[in-house]
Amino acid sequence: MKKNISFKMWLTVFFGGIWQFIRNIFSWNNKTPFWRVIWATITICVVTVTGMLGYSFYDHYGRNGRWERYDPKISTNFKFRNNGLNSGKSYIYDSRTKEKILKGIDWIAVPEDGDSLIIVAKDGKRGFVNRYTAETVLPFKYDAAWSFTDGVAGVCEGDSVYFIDHSGKPINGKKFARKKGYGSYVYHGDYASIPAGDKYGLIDRTGEWVFLPEYDDIHIAAKNMWYVRNNGKSGAIGSNGKFVLPLEYEYVGIHGSGGIMVANPKDHSQSRYDYDGTLIDKFIFDEAYEMAYYINEFDDEGNQKKAIDSMLKYSANNYVGLMGRDGIPVTPPLYYDIECVAPGVYQCRLTGYSSDCIMVNSKGEKIND
Repeated sequence: MKKNISFKMWLTVFFGGIWQFIRNIFSWNNKTPFWRVIWATITICVVTVTGMLGYSFYDHYGRNGRWERYDPKISTNFKFRNNGLNSGKSYIYDSRTKEKILKGIDWIAVPEDGDSLIIVAKDGKRGFVNRYTAETVLPFKYDAAWSFTDGVAGVCEGDSVYFIDHSGKPINGKKFARKKGYGSYVYHGDYASIPAGDKYGLIDRTGEWVFLPEYDDIHIAAKNMWYVRNNGKSGAIGSNGKFVLPLEYEYVGIHGSGGIMVANPKDHSQSRYDYDGTLIDKFIFDEAYEMAYYINEFDDEGNQKKAIDSMLKYSANNYVGLMGRDGIPVTPPLYYDIECVAPGVYQCRLTGYSSDCIMVNSKGEKIND
């Protein structure tokens, strides 16, 4: 029994079935010559369109399973023909001459920062190829590899991870036990986050620990900074390898512009800091909403009217608080929701359950038990 179906065989069976199907639908027998011409024309159009769609489907899925064949550009003169992930049938070719330069590839990884060396997986190993010349610069000897960032790449041989420069020379003599599933053995500026068991630390270019692996998480952020989290609290490490914000916040967001947003764990209030840890804005909120309450007036259809309240509800870090129209907060964002029930009277929901509420006035003061 054949395991592989040739395109010729597929085409024959496909069009044979389509033709039989069309003949049954249109009942070719006993038609006048005029209608035979009409139905023949319709049949040809249907078969042509169906054939085009069928070939497109076959070309997309039939050759290489579920993986689409495509040719991403890796540089001005070279492209990568993807004939299936881990198939060993992909290759890099010269887009000018169509010459295959490097064959038998499983997959490639192109660095986001524009580095000249790309990772190429071949025969179960990883190597590095120059994207501009298609030359193999570092041989296929690594069991795992990570893209070059800031001139350094992490590579793995056996269970050991170390860091190399563009010549393949280790940048220091340090090796680290590889943690399966961890995909960020990369330098970010002058530092790299390294796992040890279930904890994370930070090393410098010499491979020495700047922060020992005793934190729940350390991962890359904008501006060559690092998020840090431990025991449910968050902080930020600057590009100089020192804490700019201590581990005392509910949330830390390091943005590419606009600074660092933090949330206070005591009341969920948000503030904004510069990248060196200088306070810029003590009060930050996400959005503000008008509130309305029912009044003793009705429209022509009998619907009770509403009036807009003088106070606003604002959101911060998925909680809400009360503030005036001058932008000054009256309460911290302590509540799940706030509803205006009368002028200057607000029902504040304490939990996700609608029955857990308190009433406050326009000064944020509790007005009942």
